[in-house]
Amino acid sequence: MTQNRYTRLKAIEEFGYDINWDDLKKFHVGIVGVGGLGCVSAEMVVRCGIGKLTLFDFDTVEAVNLNRHMFKDEHIGQLKVLVAANILKEINPEVKIKYFNRDIMDLNFESEFENEIKQMDVILNGLDNIPAREYLNAKCILLNIPYIDAGASRSGLSGYVHPIIPYKTACAKCLSSIAIDIPDERGEPCVASLPSTMAILASIQIQEMLKYLLKFGRLIDYLMYNMITGKFLEYVTKRDGNCPICGQKSDIKNKLVKPKISQGDLNDLIDKIKE
Repeated sequence: MTQNRYTRLKAIEEFGYDINWDDLKKFHVGIVGVGGLGCVSAEMVVRCGIGKLTLFDFDTVEAVNLNRHMFKDEHIGQLKVLVAANILKEINPEVKIKYFNRDIMDLNFESEFENEIKQMDVILNGLDNIPAREYLNAKCILLNIPYIDAGASRSGLSGYVHPIIPYKTACAKCLSSIAIDIPDERGEPCVASLPSTMAILASIQIQEMLKYLLKFGRLIDYLMYNMITGKFLEYVTKRDGNCPICGQKSDIKNKLVKPKISQGDLNDLIDKIKE
């Protein structure tokens, strides 16, 4: 085997898995939110040799971000996406990297955002606020784009990973269907942040991405990690037929099956999502 940066990754095939690692070069991954999760996920994505990576974030680096991966003192005041793109290009120059310093919920960016994510094979969620997460969930369902949701609790001591395949698995709005109650801390604005928790969640997120893209193994359903107890708990979810996003009677699904969606209809739909 010719020695290159992917030699050790390709060696997984020797353990009985029919994986063509070079297939990763065909795929386009998006990461929305370059924070505690997004920084770690982005680095692992490029080290694995994805073909193209697109980043979305509108923040600048602050001193409070320095406890996380990737950012350094000299980056304070710079755009997160620009810092990340430059570092990631150094890590793996073979990966095509694009970035947007925009708020995904800005209506002036909506059309461009949709056009960009339509081109992606999977999206990784690194957002830290509920409205933006719900907006991304609705957009991915509307455009039929698989994505891997993940988030840490406000305490930084726990979190979850939830792969979502539109119209096949429960979306983020279907979670009331989970048989066992889960802590209501999902995706709230960051208060505390442990880089160790972020790294664990991001690692699981990337593993699920690899399984989905390279078609091996079994995707998890909804996995929670509790740092205090050291336990991982997997919950069984199901699609909610009355879900306002992906249910049988949802406005989004009705719009999706139409040959065209007018801008007026789309704006009304987005307004409903934000309510």
